[in-house]
Amino acid sequence: MAKTKEKIDLDAILAGVRRGNIAPIYFFYGEEDFLIEEAVDTIVASAVDSAMKEFNCDVVYGNDIDAKKMVSIASSFPMMAERRVLVVRNFDKMSMPEKDRELVEHYFENPSLTTTLVLTAINPDFRKKPYTMLKKNSIGGECAPFKDYQIPQFIESRAKKMKVTIDAQAAAVLQSYVGTSLREIINEMEKLVIYIGERTAITQKDVELAVGVSRDFTAFELANMVGEKNISKAQEIVLRLLSSGQSAIPIIAVLSSHFIKVWKIYDGLRQRKPETELAQYAGVSPFFLKQYLTHAKKYTQQEIENVFLILAEADFAVKNSADPKLTLTTAVASIINGTIAEEILQ
Repeated sequence: MAKTKEKIDLDAILAGVRRGNIAPIYFFYGEEDFLIEEAVDTIVASAVDSAMKEFNCDVVYGNDIDAKKMVSIASSFPMMAERRVLVVRNFDKMSMPEKDRELVEHYFENPSLTTTLVLTAINPDFRKKPYTMLKKNSIGGECAPFKDYQIPQFIESRAKKMKVTIDAQAAAVLQSYVGTSLREIINEMEKLVIYIGERTAITQKDVELAVGVSRDFTAFELANMVGEKNISKAQEIVLRLLSSGQSAIPIIAVLSSHFIKVWKIYDGLRQRKPETELAQYAGVSPFFLKQYLTHAKKYTQQEIENVFLILAEADFAVKNSADPKLTLTTAVASIINGTIAEEILQ
């Protein structure tokens, strides 16, 4: 399929959105779904009051909706708000007879000023209707996968947004571990920010220890195994981390951060919050919500509360010259087994 590629300054577009410069129609297409999802999330968050989101935000899929329905929703007025948002994912999958294409093109030429229509696609054919009209009347463009040489700059710019710095060598090492998946890069950078604590500079050593030469043996994979109550794998990771020179203190910090999120998920479930709100409530990426939900369901409320006591005692112990191997393996066993070990409390 032929398509007109167009360079996109996504940062500039989203900066305008955050300032309140919101257009009637946005169109993002391409294979880099992370950038597309980030754009959609930013537009929705900026265009719709969270308190009225349930009434003024619709998310549909092109293969589940026809053009008449799409235009009908887009043309309807918002409820007790200035604007509504309609997100149509996989717009290129929508079946459109000639009459429907004419209807859609007419909407693109005369969009509702109280609706923001956000369309996404993977491989649109700009030789065909209604894409020529859509391109003319929308803001956006192609979100293509990054080339290898673009990744270090992306890592450094994202670090600034996270209010930290990362030197060129550390960025190169991170890329060598993770590759060019922006989603995985952001996930690892979020872990690194937790790992460095109050420091504001990420070093090559931080990347080597937190991300790991073997990504199966990191503090974050340990947290995942503890959340899964996989005691044999969790203990294996503890021993591998400590034998590689990792300090017990940041490992404990990562476990604490993980279970804070698990607790928030548990609390959200108790409040009967829908899954669409749980990720934001708990401060986790929507892409990892399923993992945290699984962990929240494996632990009782009392067990989760005990985790924080166990980790606080372990942190105190290692800071006062206790054997880190004994302290961490005991703490991990206590968390998974739902007990508070006397060795930690001594």
